[in-house]
Amino acid sequence: MDMHGTCVIIAMSFFHDLHNQAREWSHRLNQANQSCTEGPGRRQHNLQPQGESRELTQDSIACVEELGDVCSASTWIKRDLGFAGQLGSHVLLSYGDTLYTDENGSDEFRGMTSDSIALATRDPLVVLDTDLNEEGYPNQACPLMPDCGEDMADDALGITNVVETEPGQGIVYFLLNHRPSGVNTIKGAGVATVALTDTCPPRVKVERVARYWWDGETEPWWGDVGAIRWKDHIYSYGHAKDSPFVYAARVRCHEATNLEAYEYWNGQTWQKERPKSNEWGNDQRVFWMVNQGQVIYSNYFKSFLFVYSDISLAADNFWNSKVQVVAAPSPEGPFTTQPVMLYQAKPMTQGSTTYAAVPHPYLDCTGKTLVITFTNHPNTIQAIRVTFK
Repeated sequence: MDMHGTCVIIAMSFFHDLHNQAREWSHRLNQANQSCTEGPGRRQHNLQPQGESRELTQDSIACVEELGDVCSASTWIKRDLGFAGQLGSHVLLSYGDTLYTDENGSDEFRGMTSDSIALATRDPLVVLDTDLNEEGYPNQACPLMPDCGEDMADDALGITNVVETEPGQGIVYFLLNHRPSGVNTIKGAGVATVALTDTCPPRVKVERVARYWWDGETEPWWGDVGAIRWKDHIYSYGHAKDSPFVYAARVRCHEATNLEAYEYWNGQTWQKERPKSNEWGNDQRVFWMVNQGQVIYSNYFKSFLFVYSDISLAADNFWNSKVQVVAAPSPEGPFTTQPVMLYQAKPMTQGSTTYAAVPHPYLDCTGKTLVITFTNHPNTIQAIRVTFK
């Protein structure tokens, strides 16, 4: 057998092992605890807050372990974000700007996409990119629409976590960002369908339902701060332009691709009328002064947790790099007003910051520990593990 054939066999074995890691969550976890088969996507909605809840305070934290940098096992890239979702037994990680590089992490420009999706593995520091182009780099996950005048030079799509709507099918919320010369204008927010191919390992296929639904200038950016499925509904959270507030919307799972089926939380009840950003404020908000994060349900605290990066300005007038959490009895809140600081991250370069804290509950479904990733600017995703008392 020649060297090429040997390399192919080794590579196939390597990817097969990673594929098994990405799909065998239920086999590796405690079989006596049925909730351990639940993930952040479809299965999360079956969790029930049974038993006594624990109060989440600063004293709840036993220790925090710094795990290291998150890397792809199948390509050379730099990127940010990494929101956690699930289709079937596959945990999917949604990323932002994905810069092509080499084994040395060179800053030489080789190309990029504005988003990408990878498979999680059992190692929180290793992900698997499966949808690669001819040069071996990730393809754009949520596609542009050239027929609408969108192009890679001026337009970008930002995505958050994938949420399963039915077995093997899901959605992801996106923002359409028109950014010529680096000047950002959010044109609108929308929904795309998500599915996996039947290849081994699978690739993620994303299709936008429309160019966008909610106008970026006048309406909240639904899904900009992620989404969670709980029972029969998907709850999404979004900033609004020039506002410190984050609002909540919901839709029945089987109607997630129907704009008319959405409801919006006005602080008191769910309304069908689409709100205007300039008509809503503190009374309607679910969160405020947050960067990016994700809502999960914790089996340990028997409550919903919103893990996020704080946006309060530090002394140098930049984000303060804190990873924080608040808790609530339901997806729309009310969330606790006093956040608990889980970790004070350290920027890699002086005067820089960290952002986009993301919880990964599928790594320990008991909730006793929680792995959290965040982006250390520029484009380095790092992980910590929080152990609770």
